[in-house]
Amino acid sequence: MTAAREGIVHGQTIELDQAVPPLEGRRVRVLIEPLEESDIVLTPEAQNQLWQAWIEKGPQGPIEEDDELELP
Repeated sequence: MTAAREGIVHGQTIELDQAVPPLEGRRVRVLIEPLEESDIVLTPEAQNQLWQAWIEKGPQGPIEEDDELELP
């Protein structure tokens, strides 16, 4: 049996949008490929979680005001 499901990758975990009951507890082979950007639909809760993670641990750390910024 094969089953195609979509989901979101979180580190080593893939959260599927739908369950795959017949495969529960069995070893599986997973092929991972990105969806086209237009195919991705986030729930408001998922989008909020992603924004919060970016705010807290964005590529350059948390967002903070820079009091030492000097303009020319």
